[in-house]
Amino acid sequence: MKNKKKITKVLKKIIKYIALAFILLIAYFIGESTYENIKKNQIINEFKSRAYETVEVSQHDTTYFYHKIKRTYDYELSDTRSVFYDAKKVNPGQKGDILLTFESPFPYIPVVDQIYGYWLGGHAALVGDNNQIYQSTGIGDNGTLDFTTIFNVIMHRGYDETDKYGLSVQSVSNYWMTPFRNETHSEFPYYGRFYRDEIMSLRLKSRNIETFDLELDVAVNYAKDKTNRGLYNYLFIFDTKYKYYCTDLVTRAFGQINKDLGTNYTLDRDGIFPSMYDILLSSDTYMTIYKETKPDGIHVYYLEDMEV
Repeated sequence: MKNKKKITKVLKKIIKYIALAFILLIAYFIGESTYENIKKNQIINEFKSRAYETVEVSQHDTTYFYHKIKRTYDYELSDTRSVFYDAKKVNPGQKGDILLTFESPFPYIPVVDQIYGYWLGGHAALVGDNNQIYQSTGIGDNGTLDFTTIFNVIMHRGYDETDKYGLSVQSVSNYWMTPFRNETHSEFPYYGRFYRDEIMSLRLKSRNIETFDLELDVAVNYAKDKTNRGLYNYLFIFDTKYKYYCTDLVTRAFGQINKDLGTNYTLDRDGIFPSMYDILLSSDTYMTIYKETKPDGIHVYYLEDMEV
């Protein structure tokens, strides 16, 4: 009886310590997320504060307000490329740029939407050649989840050469600033025709402008190699060899530059669970475009074009 009481007492202590550790872990993540949100807003506000000229354009049945941002820093001046693919400025990013949104892909799921958007962010994609983007979404074409398919993908070894599930890395035309969604899509009631209300584009800070094109080729080719076969990773930090979630694909693509060319770019600070915040707050990236939807139209803040 005495031994049984001792065992019970020990078990209670263990449960107590586990509960305390869990509470401390949650507190840490809340504190970290709060800090990251503050830093994110600081970056956005600093970027917008440099706007010096606005041009109003009517296109795609809406009004776009283009706010030019003065290039100030050396890394903004050394890369003279436009931050858009096209002259009309509706296709954000050039080869090697990163597209981010912190808005959740689950606006139709209360609580999950808020938690996911606040702690993890929404989605990331890598811009390739010819206005193509590489992305891993884990969501079907209609914006919904199929749990039977998710289970099958989790149980799959990884590379799906036949793209049987339609949940592999995709190469698609850049849709981030043009209308692409209709009423049948699950996200339409929340975001309308356009992808998200808030998006941004980031660019890698060049360490060596002479080898920069080669570096970007390495990153883009890494993502291209996974297209239509590298399955989505619903387990995130597990089963990572042949599977990818959105920020994982992007950060591993840039990590390949380090492996191939001996650079030391860091887009994933802890090396465990790359998030949108890791990419945005990295000292190796900088903002080139910030787009937000307001009642009067779409406002686009972008680094000015340079005369070359």
